[in-house]
Amino acid sequence: MTGKQLLLVCIAVLVVFCITAIIAQTYLQRQRQAARRKAIIRQMLETAQGQNEIFDIKILDASATHKGLAALLQNISPVSLGMEVLSFVSQELVGVTVEVYFRATLPEGPTFYKFRSVIESISSGRKKSQLHLTSPEDLAAGQKRVFIRIKPPKDKVSVIGVWEIDSSKPIPRSTSEISRPLLHYKRGMEKEPVQVENISATGMALRFPMEDLGIKPVDLDKGSQLLCLIIYHMGKDEKIITFWCTCTVLHARVHEGSNPALVLGTEFTNWAVLEQGKSDIHWFHSTPSRGVSPITQWVMHMDMEQRKLL
Repeated sequence: MTGKQLLLVCIAVLVVFCITAIIAQTYLQRQRQAARRKAIIRQMLETAQGQNEIFDIKILDASATHKGLAALLQNISPVSLGMEVLSFVSQELVGVTVEVYFRATLPEGPTFYKFRSVIESISSGRKKSQLHLTSPEDLAAGQKRVFIRIKPPKDKVSVIGVWEIDSSKPIPRSTSEISRPLLHYKRGMEKEPVQVENISATGMALRFPMEDLGIKPVDLDKGSQLLCLIIYHMGKDEKIITFWCTCTVLHARVHEGSNPALVLGTEFTNWAVLEQGKSDIHWFHSTPSRGVSPITQWVMHMDMEQRKLL
C-alpha cells in the first residue's frame, strides 16, 4: 500500500468515525430531549392531578354514542393514565382515539393543555367507571374549556333560595347566619317565583316570572351580588345535594311572550356543598376557567340522561 492509499484509508476511517460520533451524539441528544419532555408532561399531569382538575375527554369517533366525558386523573405510569368517570361508560369506547383537555395552575397563572390518546380499557360501573388511556407522547397548548349548559328538569330541583348580599360584608359561614330569602321555590308550590333557567359549571340563569312587564319581580340588576341555595337530585339513586353559592349578576333581560319573565345571568364566585345534618358552610372559590366540580358532574349526568346514554 502506497503512502497515498494509506492516507485515503485514514481519511475514510476518520470520516466514518466522525459520522458515527455525530449519529451517536444526535441519538443521545434526542434521548435526553425525550426524557426531558416526558418529565415535563408528567409534572404537568401531576400538577393538574394535585389540583383536582377535571380532564375533559372528547371522543373523536363520530359513530360513538358518547361525545364527551369528564374525568379525574387517579394514577400516572410511564405507559398509561388511570382515570375515573362518575357515570357508566360503555365498553364500545375501548380502542377509540380521544382528545383530552386539562388545566394546570402554575406560578405564572393557569395554562391549558391538550393531548391525543387511546382508551386502552374500561372497567364499567353503574355509578363509576375506571378508564386507562395511553400516556401522552406530547402536550399541545389547549384552549379554555367550553362548559355544557343545560336546563335541569323540574323533578331534579327540589328547593331554590335567593338572597341579595352586601359584597362589603363577609359571606355567611353557617346556615344560622342566613335570614329569610328574597325569593324561594319548593317543589310542589302552586306558584314558581324563581326557577333555574339553565346551569353550567361556571354559572346559571335564574328565571323570575313577571305578572306585569312594567314591574320587575326583584330589584336586581347587573353587578348585584347573590347568595343562592339549590337542593338538587343527582344520579339514578336520586342522591340529595345541598349546594350553596355566591354569584355575580352579569346581565338582566326581560323575556316577553306568553310567559314573560326577568332572567338574570349569573357567574359563580364561591361554592359549597353542605353535608347532611351540618350547619357549617365551607366555601371554595370559583373561577370561570375552572368551574365548579359538583355542578360539572351534575350537568354532565343530566346531559347524558337526556341523550339517553344512561
